[in-house]
Amino acid sequence: MIQCKREKELGPKRVEAIISDAVNPESPPYGYILAAPAHFSKAAHDKFREHLRDRGVMEFHLWGAGELEDMLHQPKNDHILFAFFGISLTSRRRSRTTEIRTAVNVKNKLRRVLGDHSSHQSVLLRDLQDAHYPYKDEYKDFDKRPRWKEYSAVAFHPLGLIVSVARHYAYIDKAKAEWDFTKAVNNVMPVQSHHRRHRDVDKEDLRNAVKGFWEQLPLAKKATFVYNGFIRFDSIAFIDDKGDTEYECPHLFVDFHNERGPFADSIQHLEINEHQHESLEGLKRIKIFPEKFPKPSFGTVYRDKVIAVNDRTRATLKYNSGGITLYDADKKYSHLKPTDVIGVDRTEDKEGKNTRLKITNVRVATGKELLDACKDNPPLKQEIEHQISRQLKPGDTIQIVEALVLYDWQIEQNRPVV
Repeated sequence: MIQCKREKELGPKRVEAIISDAVNPESPPYGYILAAPAHFSKAAHDKFREHLRDRGVMEFHLWGAGELEDMLHQPKNDHILFAFFGISLTSRRRSRTTEIRTAVNVKNKLRRVLGDHSSHQSVLLRDLQDAHYPYKDEYKDFDKRPRWKEYSAVAFHPLGLIVSVARHYAYIDKAKAEWDFTKAVNNVMPVQSHHRRHRDVDKEDLRNAVKGFWEQLPLAKKATFVYNGFIRFDSIAFIDDKGDTEYECPHLFVDFHNERGPFADSIQHLEINEHQHESLEGLKRIKIFPEKFPKPSFGTVYRDKVIAVNDRTRATLKYNSGGITLYDADKKYSHLKPTDVIGVDRTEDKEGKNTRLKITNVRVATGKELLDACKDNPPLKQEIEHQISRQLKPGDTIQIVEALVLYDWQIEQNRPVV
């Protein structure tokens, strides 16, 4: 006997009443099923089992909403699910299989085209709905909403490709949990076709001005604000791995959104150096960078005067064309100011020219402050003591001079010569 009830609630008393009306104890059926779109309580289950046993039924099943859904989702009942509810799990599985296959094919093709590491290779992201490439003039809002744009690939993600969108000069003070950055210039410059390169003097001047301001920050507080975009494999409709004469790099066709463009998500962090990244979480943004940046210039360019450094520091300069930090306990460098340029003694090249330094930051710290900073950095203490030629003491006053190696061609302005 199979009995169905279209009732949302069936308590123990109602279950007992249904069985009493349907099952005759003098001639009971062998089996009995009660089905209803309700969630039966334990008490209802107990009453169901007890009442049917008393009436001599040998086998019985109580099908509630949960049991009915479980049965409907079995592959053998897919035709019933589709007939009454318009849902086919088999079709969904086929569709999902197609989605996975497409995403895997895109991933594998990108790996073949870009290589397994992909870093620093250009890709052109193109709007799937665009019909005017490569004519930007067809869109009045192209600058705000580009329908195609070149990016540098950064890395593969298990679900997609990460590209570099922006790299801005930034500031961080870990002790105070503060940071800032400027959007004035973007240091991401994808490799583009040579015939589309146009020198923009104004942009170059602005870039030099912003860089000049950033260079004068203390080395420990310099950072780069990194903004990366994430493109899912399953959002890439097609890959043109050859590109064209306008953009000689792979073209990825993606649906662009009004707000976020081709990206499913963004990844943002501060880069202290190549191996150290800092999350923005917990940091408070303050105002460090100005709205307008002063034109870069040099301070005093010392042509006939040099500074003396020890052999270890001189060797560092020989093999390090970047920055250097000098520590002074005897006021040897007290005449130096930020943007000054001075040579280093005994660093002559074949032409007899000394290595030149551009001073970027000058400050004073107590011995105690430096000793505290050295607790987690023993090599720093060794470097300071090597430069000042004695043991660092808490009562010391140490001048810290940070500088960058400078070449003659970088000195573009005439300044007073001392």
